[in-house]
Amino acid sequence: MGSLNTEVRCSATVSLKYCPGAKSLVEPQIITSYCPVCGAEVEFFEYELERKCPDCGRTVKREASPSCIMWCKSAAECLANLKALGAISPERAEELEKIMREKRSKE
Repeated sequence: MGSLNTEVRCSATVSLKYCPGAKSLVEPQIITSYCPVCGAEVEFFEYELERKCPDCGRTVKREASPSCIMWCKSAAECLANLKALGAISPERAEELEKIMREKRSKE
């Protein structure tokens, strides 16, 4: 993964050392939840909404954490920049773009 030491332009009008939301996209936190079926601990990256329980295999869902990709008008451009810089992998960018499209299609 890349470093946030490279300047990222998240919009035409804002140039920051990094976009205020970019850190959570590049270095997501782990959120712990519990399987409602067997009670096993299930770890999610903060951008993930569902995972398989490691013990019983059931799908565990959680509420979405607030993320700039869900509301920022420059999110698509920011994701493209992070991908181009190598700060996030193409696979991760694809996951985040999917979340962004799903959220925006519900608006």
